[in-house]
Amino acid sequence: MSAAAVSHSEEGRMNRTGVLRRAAALGAAMLAATAALASTPRVQVEVRVEREIVRADASGRKVVERKPVDVARPGDVLVYTLQARNVGDGPAVDARLEDPIPQGTVLVIDSLEHGAAVPSASLDGGATWQSFPATVETHGEDGRVERVPAPPESYTHLRWTLPGALGPGEGKDVRFKVRIR
Repeated sequence: MSAAAVSHSEEGRMNRTGVLRRAAALGAAMLAATAALASTPRVQVEVRVEREIVRADASGRKVVERKPVDVARPGDVLVYTLQARNVGDGPAVDARLEDPIPQGTVLVIDSLEHGAAVPSASLDGGATWQSFPATVETHGEDGRVERVPAPPESYTHLRWTLPGALGPGEGKDVRFKVRIR
């Protein structure tokens, strides 16, 4: 074998090794990318319902307590807390929580606690959504159409969009109140 042939052969082997190394690196990168794509968010939502009790303490100050619901009567205020937690292994981006307003209740409009979540509402069973607080069209005596706040009894569903990513193990709570009819 001539020196040129050996050199060519060695060069070829080096190229193949280099190609294999590059292929292995590319394969590892693709595997990592596939694993990243395979990571799946899974948002689990638990709902807690408590009865709100307002009473005066010994000094006459208003005290608000929340108790588990054992019995509820017309006029009682119930507090719904939706606890969302990402139990998956990937980020949940812009997760949405939806909850119907329970039948036989009326939403307490100023009761939404949502932190950074963006609330929206439905007045038609979840078919359409609008920013919270919702509005409805009315016709004035002069025939002009006006948008006015929706009455509390017209709300059928609430939705919260959790902006950004909810990482694995992270959670957010949202809350609203209803009054039993």
